[in-house]
Amino acid sequence: MDKRQTTPWAWIPTLYMAEGAPYFAVNTLAMLFLSEMGLSNTDVALYTSWMYLPWVIKPFWSPILDLFGSKKMWVVVMQFIVAIALGGVAFTAPCDFWLNASLAFFWLCAFASATHDIAADGLYILALDTNQQSFFVGIRNTFYRISTVLCQWGCLVLAGQLFEQNTVDGMDVIPAHASAWSTVFYIMAIAFLFLSVYHFAFLPNDKKRLEIGRTSDDEMLSVETYGRTSQNGRTSQNGRTSQNGTDAQNTLGLDGIAASLKNNFKSFFAKFTSRELILALLFIFTYRLGEAQLGKIAQLFLKDTYENGGLGLSLTDVGNIYGLVGVIALMTGGVLGGIAVSRYGLKKMMFPMLLFMNIPNVVYIFLSSTQTAFLPTIYTMVAIEQFGYGFGFTAFTLYLVYISQGKYSTTHYAICTGLMALGMMIPGMIAGYMQETLGYTNFFVWVCICTIPPFFIAPLLKIDREFGVK
Repeated sequence: MDKRQTTPWAWIPTLYMAEGAPYFAVNTLAMLFLSEMGLSNTDVALYTSWMYLPWVIKPFWSPILDLFGSKKMWVVVMQFIVAIALGGVAFTAPCDFWLNASLAFFWLCAFASATHDIAADGLYILALDTNQQSFFVGIRNTFYRISTVLCQWGCLVLAGQLFEQNTVDGMDVIPAHASAWSTVFYIMAIAFLFLSVYHFAFLPNDKKRLEIGRTSDDEMLSVETYGRTSQNGRTSQNGRTSQNGTDAQNTLGLDGIAASLKNNFKSFFAKFTSRELILALLFIFTYRLGEAQLGKIAQLFLKDTYENGGLGLSLTDVGNIYGLVGVIALMTGGVLGGIAVSRYGLKKMMFPMLLFMNIPNVVYIFLSSTQTAFLPTIYTMVAIEQFGYGFGFTAFTLYLVYISQGKYSTTHYAICTGLMALGMMIPGMIAGYMQETLGYTNFFVWVCICTIPPFFIAPLLKIDREFGVK
C-alpha cells in the first residue's frame, strides 16, 4: 500500500455511501419511476427483477478486477459510469423512447454498482490492517444506511414535491412525473461525478497482487501484476517487457482466472455432503421467497389508487414511510438481531428470527383489506414489518457467513451472495403477475404462504451451537 495515503475517515464514509446509493436507485427508485410512468405492476416487477442479474453473476467476473488495474481505478471508473447511467435516465425520461433507454441505463447502473461493490470491499481490505477493519466496519455500515435514507427518503420526497409543483403548473400527469424524476436523477448523476473526482484524489493507492491459479488444490501461485514474460516465457523480476512483448498478466492471468473460478466453485460445493448441499441451497432460495415478492409490490401498493385496491398515498408519503421510518426500524431490528445472536448463538436464534422476519408480513393483509387512510396506522404497520425484517435477516446473513468459512471464505461468501440474489431475482419476476391475478389482499396472503418452507428446512441445517456467540 502507498504509505502516503490519507486517513480512512477521509474516504470510508463517502465510499460506502457511494456503494449503497446506486443499489437502491436500481432496486427501489427504478421500480417507483417505472410505475409512475404508467407501467403495470407485472412489467415493473419483471423488468426490475432482471436488474438483480449483475449481483447474481458478479463472482464470475470479480477476478478480472485483480487482473486489470487497481481497486482504486475500478472504484473511480465505476462511479463515473454510474453518473453517466443516471444522467442517461434523466436525459431520456421526457423522450418518447424513454422506456427502452431507461431500462438500458438502469442495467448499466446495476452492472457498475455490482462491480463497484467488489472493488470497494477489496480496497477496504487492502488499505486497512485487521484492527482498522474491525474499527471501521460499523462506520461503513452506518454510512451505507445513510445513503439508503438519502436515496429512498430524500429522492422520493423530492420527486413527490416536484411532481406536485408541476401538476399545479398545469402539466399532464406523465410529463409531470417525467420532469420530476429527470431532476432527481440529474442530481444523483452530479453527485456521483463529484464522488468520482473526490475519490480519485483521496482514495489510497493499492498495489494489488493477483492470484492467477493454483499449483494444487491447496496452494495458490501469486505473481505481481507488473511482472512481464521473458524470452523463454518465464516471468522476469525487473518488470520489463521481453522481445515478444507478451504480458504475464494476460498470459497467466486469463488461464488463472479460469482455474481459480473452477477451483473456488469446486471447493465450495465439496465442503458439503449431498444432503447438506441440498438443504443449504433450498434454505438460501426459500428464506427470502416471500420477501422477494413483497419487496416488489409493497411500495407500489401504498401508492396505487384506492380504486385499484391500493392506499393512494403520494410519493412524499411513501418516501417518509419507507425511506425514513422504515429504515430506522430496519436498522434497529438489525442491531438487536446481532445482539441476540451474539448472546444465544445462530442455531438457537434461527427459528425465532424466522418468525420475526415472516409473521409481520400479515400487516399488509390488514392494510389491503381495510384500505385505511390513517397515516399513523400505516407508519406503525410498515415499521413493524421492517423491524421484523431487519431482525430476521441477521440470521440469514450469518448463515451465509457460516457456510463460507474456510480457506477461501471471501470467494465462497461471494458465491453465497450470488445465490441469494438469484433467490431474489426469480420470485420477483412473477410478483407483479401474481398481484394482478390475485389482487392485493390475496397476493399478500400468497406471500405469507411462501414464507412457510424455510420453517421446515431450518431445523435440518447443520450449524455449530457456538457459532455467533461471543
